[in-house]
Order: sequence, then C-alpha cells, then structure tokens
Amino acid sequence: MNMEDLRKISFEFRRVSSDMLNSITDDNNVYLIKFREFIDDNKIIKDYIDSKVKYSSIDWQKSFIEEDCGYKSVIIPQNKNDHIKAMYDYLVVMTDRNKSLNGEAFNFHLGRCKVNERIQFYLNRVFLPLIHYINDYLIEEMIALQESQRGD
Repeated sequence: MNMEDLRKISFEFRRVSSDMLNSITDDNNVYLIKFREFIDDNKIIKDYIDSKVKYSSIDWQKSFIEEDCGYKSVIIPQNKNDHIKAMYDYLVVMTDRNKSLNGEAFNFHLGRCKVNERIQFYLNRVFLPLIHYINDYLIEEMIALQESQRGD
C-alpha cells in the first residue's frame, strides 16, 4: 500500500468516525452500521482488528458492559487486545441485530440530559477508544512507510 492510499483511508475513517460519534436520535444506528462496514471493508483496518482479536478471549457481555441497578456502564479492560475485541464484538452485536441506538444509550445512567447528548455520550464512551486505536495504527503505518521510503 502506498502513502496516498493510506492517507485516503485515514481521511475517510476520520469522516465516518465523526459521523458516527455525532449521531442523533433521528439517525438511529445508520452511522454505526456505516462505521462497522467501513472497518470490515478496508483490509488494512480489518486485518489490524483481527490481529488484536485473535489474542483475546474476552466476553464483552461479562467484562465490558456491566449492568447494575438497571443501568449499564462501561468497564474498560486494561489489556489493549481485550479492549479492542470487546468494542468490536459489541459493535457487531449492535449492528447485526440492528439494536436501537436510542434504547441502548438510555440504558446508561447519565442523569438529566437531552436525548442527542445521551446518544453521543454513549457512543464516545463505548467506541471512541476503538477509533483512537485505529487512528494510531494508521499513523504508525504511514510513519513506517515514510521511513522505508527514505531507506530505499
């Protein structure tokens, strides 16, 4: 893969991620589905996710999303591979089952806030670290490619 292709993927990923993080109630989980499709359809990103997931056996239902007193919360795994697997597996469930983004966001206790704020808080809390991991990886790949081109 060349630098131009990596930059294009990185730019498109940032746009798709931003759309997802800024979802509102009327969007339901359309942008969450587009986010997952982008990950799955881009070999470099999907290979990165797969390379992390294969070293983890974490079950997101037991170790990532915790329910207490009727409300859910996110428990962030300390291990990077576990964290990536938990987020990705949860993303798959949310998109395969076409679960209600509004309903899921309302299961997280946030006190009184507007519907769209609740959705965006939920998306940031659950999926923003996955975006950071992928962005960091793409940057590392660009740096490695740039260094290898200098050595040629």
